[in-house]
Amino acid sequence: MSVIHVEEGFAILDEQIYYNKIFGKLNVEIRSELYEINSKFMPDSQFQAMKKRGIPNRKRKMRKEEKSEETTWIQGIASEIQKIGLSSGYFTKLDSHDNNEYARSAAEKALLVKTPPKRMASTQVIEFESIERMDNLMCNGIISNWISCSENSPGIIEDSENHKFYIPPGATFHVGDVTDVEQYSVLNEVLFDLVIADPPWFSLSVKRKKTYKMDEQVLDNLHLPSFTTDDSLIIFWITNRKGVENEMNERFKQWDMELIATWKWLKVTKEGEPVYDFDNIRHKVPYETLVFAKKRKSSEKFDLPDKLIIASVPMAIHSHKPPLLDLLRHFNVDIKQPLELFARSLLPSTHSIGFEPFLLQSEHIFTPKNACNINNHQNLYQ
Repeated sequence: MSVIHVEEGFAILDEQIYYNKIFGKLNVEIRSELYEINSKFMPDSQFQAMKKRGIPNRKRKMRKEEKSEETTWIQGIASEIQKIGLSSGYFTKLDSHDNNEYARSAAEKALLVKTPPKRMASTQVIEFESIERMDNLMCNGIISNWISCSENSPGIIEDSENHKFYIPPGATFHVGDVTDVEQYSVLNEVLFDLVIADPPWFSLSVKRKKTYKMDEQVLDNLHLPSFTTDDSLIIFWITNRKGVENEMNERFKQWDMELIATWKWLKVTKEGEPVYDFDNIRHKVPYETLVFAKKRKSSEKFDLPDKLIIASVPMAIHSHKPPLLDLLRHFNVDIKQPLELFARSLLPSTHSIGFEPFLLQSEHIFTPKNACNINNHQNLYQ
């Protein structure tokens, strides 16, 4: 299980464990160098200057009022998380740091993958088991159908150049606009009891915005209640941009839903240090926010903490979020039909839809077991 530790106020996750368990039958594992986050996030010039001086990162003094009550709370919990992580051996004090060079290099290589373009929606489902050629799933060079892998075991899709994509068991995905799920839900008589969405908020990077040519407007076109059960749990990752949380609450009201919890994802190094200093809050913070909602007519009493900090070493891929299914099940959330919107990776027994739903399933992300050794990074990518 990817949940390493849980107590009041916080949880520690390890997504490497999660992915390696999924694909164990294929004898592959996620590339460990993608998680070689051994330094705080900073420009190379700053790192080299610090290294030359031989002194730790200088923290800028701030007036007390510049820190919000929320930031102060997260900072206090972060210290406890690091303490417990170090004592349990999950976090480790390192002798050397490389400004995450291996991780950043691995991330660049991981994104050198071609995925089929989107097209008009189809509600047809094509199922496959074991190994399937990409050509058999495409029409005129385009994937328009929903593709479903057998529940029995993970599968492999190979493209025309024999590049492999590893698909979790029971995963169903569609390359297209998230609103395509509405017609799919009606014609296939499927309602979802868990929705996890990571929308392309306006403040995300230029590269991400080019993938989704719209920003928050896409949510205005999404009638979420139409494809979810009465007792569904809805989770949205939101940007830290001021006002977005209030905007999201207004959308929940429009969908006749109510907010039930607000969690934070704290990104930490392998030493358990937050990836940004809390004194840097005017620029970048080491945490992201996820909000939980349910329908007002729901009779479900979710046993979820209204506030929680999730701590994990992040994958070096920009905007990638940790999988939540194990943690939700830890809190007794009964998940039968999960759906991920704006997906860039796949999860077991989960429907995923987005313009790049299997971007992070390629052989640039995974490697044969025992081959992913930190001492062999350069050999792996030559």
